[in-house]
Amino acid sequence: MTPISATDNVAPAPAKRRRGDVLVRAILRAVIEQLETLGYAKLSVEGVAAAAGTGKAALYRRWSGKEELVAAALAEVLPSPAEVPRTGDTRADLIALLACMRDSFSQHGTAFQVVKAEAEAGEALLAGVVQQRVVQPCTEGIRARLAEAATRGELGVAATQPMLANVGPAMLIYHTLTRGIDIADDYLDHIVDDLILPAAR
Repeated sequence: MTPISATDNVAPAPAKRRRGDVLVRAILRAVIEQLETLGYAKLSVEGVAAAAGTGKAALYRRWSGKEELVAAALAEVLPSPAEVPRTGDTRADLIALLACMRDSFSQHGTAFQVVKAEAEAGEALLAGVVQQRVVQPCTEGIRARLAEAATRGELGVAATQPMLANVGPAMLIYHTLTRGIDIADDYLDHIVDDLILPAAR
């Protein structure tokens, strides 16, 4: 007979409950996954909570309901122009900022398309998220890089005109509306080399 060890009758330790940022990331990841697999209409707070391994009370403590939860999840997966590093090379920095904004239009495209197609006021929800998370920081980043270049004497005083920083983001938005979200690198080069920098000089 095999002897019984001291650990044979010990129940396995329960999984540690996720909290704080770890829990928030799990919840927002579950939202994106359910948007892509179930769609907006079938997504529910209860379903997200179950997929994230938590109770729905944990979600309602942070978000008032489904729409706010989805907006937070979409914002979380968007790249942030505010995190684009400063290299001291004005041209390279401007292109990097525009590339970050360009990439935001294509990443997790299915989730964004589902919200736009299925949610009431879906376009307004998306516009608010993209404006706050991407367009505004990108515009501010361009404005700051141009002002720094003017201070260093690399560009003229025209570089400090606030409207000039809107040119790049406006061109990208126009492209997505009229020609789609596939934006080539040379289009970004064209915006910087043929529009922004000549005007700034």
